[in-house]
Parts: sequence; C-alpha cells; structure tokens
Amino acid sequence: MLVLIVDDEMEIREGLRANFPWREYGIDEAIAADDGDTALAVARERNPDLIVTDIRMKRMSGLELLETLASERPEGWKSIVVSGYDDFGMVRQAMKLGAMDYILKPIHTAELGEIVRRMIDQLRKEKMDRDNRNQMRSHLQSALPKMRDEVMRELIEVPYNPYRETRIAHRLRTLQLEWVMESKLAAMLIEVDDLKSIENRGGSRMEKELILFGIGNVVKQTLEEECRLKSVLYPDSHNRWVAVLECPDADRLESYKELGTLCVQRVNRYVKVNVTVALCSQAEPASRLHALYAETEDVLEHKAVYGGNRLLTGHGWENEKEQGNPSIQQPEEALDLVRYGTDEDIRAAMERFVEMVQGWGIAAIRDIQQRIFEWLLDLFKKAAAVGWTDRSWERNPMLVWERLEQYDTLESLRDQTEQFLLAMAADFRTHATAPGQIIQEADRIIRRRYSESLTLPSVAAEVHVTPVWLSKLFKKELRKTFLEYLTDIRMEKAKKMLADVQYKIYEVSAQVGYKDPVHFTKLFKKQTGLTPKEYRRLQGIADE
Repeated sequence: MLVLIVDDEMEIREGLRANFPWREYGIDEAIAADDGDTALAVARERNPDLIVTDIRMKRMSGLELLETLASERPEGWKSIVVSGYDDFGMVRQAMKLGAMDYILKPIHTAELGEIVRRMIDQLRKEKMDRDNRNQMRSHLQSALPKMRDEVMRELIEVPYNPYRETRIAHRLRTLQLEWVMESKLAAMLIEVDDLKSIENRGGSRMEKELILFGIGNVVKQTLEEECRLKSVLYPDSHNRWVAVLECPDADRLESYKELGTLCVQRVNRYVKVNVTVALCSQAEPASRLHALYAETEDVLEHKAVYGGNRLLTGHGWENEKEQGNPSIQQPEEALDLVRYGTDEDIRAAMERFVEMVQGWGIAAIRDIQQRIFEWLLDLFKKAAAVGWTDRSWERNPMLVWERLEQYDTLESLRDQTEQFLLAMAADFRTHATAPGQIIQEADRIIRRRYSESLTLPSVAAEVHVTPVWLSKLFKKELRKTFLEYLTDIRMEKAKKMLADVQYKIYEVSAQVGYKDPVHFTKLFKKQTGLTPKEYRRLQGIADE
C-alpha cells in the first residue's frame, strides 16, 4: 500500500513520512508533497491508497485538493485531514468530499495509529468486497456463454415442447435474447470441410479445437462488423457453428447470402481451412426453430452435390458457377470438355489458360513449354483410354513438343493448346457416346434410386463423367439442375403415395428421400402450391 502525506510545513511532513511506523500498519511506502498543487500531480501519477493532508495550506488547500480529486474519481479517495481547533467548518466539508476521519494538531502518534488502523482495516475490507464482486462478475461473465450455448442448443437442436417454453423464455430474457422468441429468423450453419481427415491425423486433437475456435472468432467478428440486426452464435453438438439472425424480410435474406460468402472468404484467409455455410430462413415463431435447424442441416448435406467451401441455400449453390465456363485445370474435367463440350465451350474454357499457367509458379518459357507438353500428354493418355482414335502423339510425342517450342508467349501457346483440344473434340464427336445418352442413363439411375441419398458425384461416377460435366449436361439437355430434376422425380412419387391412404405423410417423406418431414412439406408446397395435407384433401383423404 502507498500513503501520500501533504503538508506545507517540512517538519510535520517529513516527521510523519520518516518517523511514523507505516509498515506496522501494512503500508509499504510513504511519499510526501509540500502543497496541494504538487500533491494533485503526485496523486494522479501514483494513485495512493491513503492521503493524509493538512486542511490549510498555501496555494491549494487540502480541501481544494480533495474536491478536485473527488471530481476526477467518482468512487472517491481514502483520506485523513489534519486540522486545528478552529477548522471544524472545513472538516465538515472535507467529510462531505469523502474524507474518512480527521486528526487535530499537534499530531499524536498513538491517535494517528488508531485512525490509520481503522482506515487500513476498512481498505482491506473494501478490497476484499471488491475482489469478491469482481470474482462473481468474472464467474458470471464466463458462465454466460455456457448458459447461452445450452439454452440455444435446447431451443434449436431438441424438438419443440410447449411445456418448456416458459422456462426457456425466462432464460432467454436473462441472456437478453428474448428477440429469438419474437422475431422472424434466419439460420446459418458453418461446417469445416473434411473435418474427419483433420481428426484422423496423428496428434491433431488440439489442431481441430484450434480450428473450430478460430472459425468461431472469425464468424463472430464478421457478424459484429457486418450484421446490423440482432444475432447469436453458438457451437452445436456436431462441431459446427450456428448463427441465428433476425430476418424481417427477403431483402435481409439477400444480404445474409453476401454475409455467408464473406464468412467463407475470411475463414479461408485467416484460419486457412475450407468451410461450407448453409443458409435458410422462415417467418415462423421460435417453436419452429428446430425445423429451421433441420432444414439448414439438409441444405448443408448438398455440399456433396455442389462441393464445399461455398455458400449453400435451399436453391443449391449460390451463383451456380458449375454452369459457367468449365475448368481445364483438372485433367478429368478437361477430358469431359473435349468429349462432350462444343467448340464454344472449349474456347470459353481456354480463357482461363493463362490463369492456369500462372498458377504453376514458373517463369522461364522453356519450363512453361515443358509443363504444357506434360499436361497435354496426360490428357492424351486419358482420352486414348476412353476411345480417342488418334495415336500420332503416342508414336512420336516429339511432334507435339516441336510444335509448342515454336511459340514463346502465353497467348500463342494458348492458341496451339486450343487447337489440340478442338481436334480431339472433333474426333470424339464421330464415335463417342452422345450427351443425350448420358442423361438418359442418369435419369434411369435417379428413377430407380430416388429414395436414396443420391448426389451429383455419385451419379456422375456411375455414368462415367465428372460431376461438373453431368451438372452442365443436365442444364443443357433438360434445362434443369441435377437437384431440381431429382426433386421433380421425388415429388412425382410423393403425389402418388399421398393419394394412397395407407401411407402417413412422414412415411411418404422418408420413402422419397427426405428424412425431415418439415423440409419435405416446404419443398412439396413450393412444387405444387399445396401442403401434403391440402393435397390429400383434394384427393378425398381425411387428415392424419
């Protein structure tokens, strides 16, 4: 502890500082100031635990010192004023300013000791009370996130129970989350891609926890910076982050799509992992939050169809880029490009040739020519394995090299590579399987196995094309995405089953491939304009 002694008489000031046994009372250091002005500066700098000040001094008096200090620190300063017999009016003012006691001149050591002991006891008691309050506040602050996570899990991950609503509403009010029970909401589910591969790596438990922690921090900061409405973020029981957001209208949902994409980008940049974000919304009360969560989980599963590290909504991959220019970086996709693409598709894909080469990270033209040569030979081998008839490259691969080494700019090398691809495509068109036949085979698979968890990659593997190209062929041949076509088939079957009284609606949902009846109901109504119950009534079947 530190005591500041203030007196303009040096004998009194130094006598108190040097001769009074401060250490016996638990005070480690005593410092002195010769007037109120000096004391004010020292108090501001050193923040003493106790001030002993003469009430009358030249320049700034002790009373003015206490008044100035009190205005700067509302919680006050612990002080003892030293006064003469005729200073009681000033003493009363000092007590009003927070002085705890006073002592008359001449100062007696025993009397000062008794006052100091009382003061130190009170300071210790106040410190203990303050520490206890801070500890309780700290415990409460550390408990609040846990309480929030628990109540959100109970509200969202457990099916709604009206008997729990009053208790949950009370806990939400305590956590200042009552808006969850009152507002239209959207849910955002953030999942690490390929988390199991991280878990299966040796000694990676801490790595997994750090990754999840980092994602939570990035998403939390993004919500604080970009989301103007209320939101709450918590970790669910499946190593994912769930954000519940106020969503009063469709415009707000559009802004949340941008927010979800931003979260993906920031996690990529700062945590260095890929994540998929699923987004759904509804205008129902909080009793429907579990259904909203289940629907968002269902949307998240579609990353197996559309791929991860992006935003997914109930309409699939936002900005469905797989319908745009095909990739040439992956040999399998480049092979499908020449097998099933048009010349226009090939030319469009080749617009990314320079980007691909720059991504190799090499600058010498000879090295670039060599890498393009190897890329072409790899593609030629794969094309030959599926029926490409030209074998000139195999008999004399140096002809390919000699042609490439004549050109020393990326633009001219791109033109030569494009000519190779166009020639391959022309050859394939003379004998390869027509795109329509691939779609017919995919259609047979879907109609036969619509009740299973079919994905774009799984069907693509069975018809021997890449998922990107099967998606493109669906759009080209049927004017629908894979998911839209699968949904149509499922809804056709659902209509037939709903017209049969022996099936319950939840049984229909399960048998056409939807584990969540609520999500099935939404899709059915979107497709037909009617809920399953309403559709049944039109068929003359009473409600379940």
